[in-house]
Amino acid sequence: MQEDRGIHTTLDLVGQIDRILAASSIEEAWGHFRRRLGTLGFPHLFYFSHRLTCAAGEYVIDDSLELSGLPPGLWAHIVSRKMQFHLPMMRWIVGYNGVESWDWLHQRRAAGRVCPADLRVLELFERQGLSAGFAISLADRMPRIRGGVLLIGHPGQAQAHLDMLWRHVGGEAEMLSRVLHRCLVTLPYRNPDQVLTPRQREVLEMTGIGLTSTEIAERLSLTPPTVEKHLRLARQALGARTTTQAVLAATNRRLIFTGPEACCGDEMVAEGECCAPPDHGPRGPYPLDGPGGVIASLFDS
Repeated sequence: MQEDRGIHTTLDLVGQIDRILAASSIEEAWGHFRRRLGTLGFPHLFYFSHRLTCAAGEYVIDDSLELSGLPPGLWAHIVSRKMQFHLPMMRWIVGYNGVESWDWLHQRRAAGRVCPADLRVLELFERQGLSAGFAISLADRMPRIRGGVLLIGHPGQAQAHLDMLWRHVGGEAEMLSRVLHRCLVTLPYRNPDQVLTPRQREVLEMTGIGLTSTEIAERLSLTPPTVEKHLRLARQALGARTTTQAVLAATNRRLIFTGPEACCGDEMVAEGECCAPPDHGPRGPYPLDGPGGVIASLFDS
């Protein structure tokens, strides 16, 4: 019987992983993850990832993605005050690898080592009864992609009770978090604040494979000034200063594909739609060294 239960558990985990990997969008993968973690005992979640670029020997955050499964009112309050980098356990996530319970945060608080901004956000969570959870740092999972997950228990739940639950479901929760992280960096995300039209995507892809504006115009039966207009509008939509920067940004955000198989068209993304991740949070250095590193500039606000 015990062997049968073990086989069933393994097959169930494989099924959950397959659902996440089979998702065709970030929203779909995140939805599967939220539902499963909710059944495991973590109804409130938060995921973030940062894509890093090296410039003049310094790493800067080139792009960000944040997915919230927190109570809507709480999350709206945090975003409106730009306090995402002060979420509970965020300092641990960006400085360490692995998994840690919120006991780490409570111990720092008891020792007077929680800064005022972090403490204000923690108190917002506690007013909603959210004071127990786990943090998973994904800083060592993928080159130049840093991220983490907050798994939060039910309102009023004590950390000791959640620790007992973790002994039974923690392995699956951590595994699914790492699978989600690897999956999300390859999937499109629709963000109405950053829109590329199909034509803008098309000319960016062609530029990315080395075609000039004149060559693009010939292929698309357009005039070179019209191609330049689409490139200019694409730069504006992406917040890029140059076309090279726009191509890089669109590629990183999975808006375009510049390999031999690249193709664009209205059938892929409808006019006015887009799949870029949001860019909340300031830009700044990100730690790439061992435990204890901090992102000072991100926490000073």
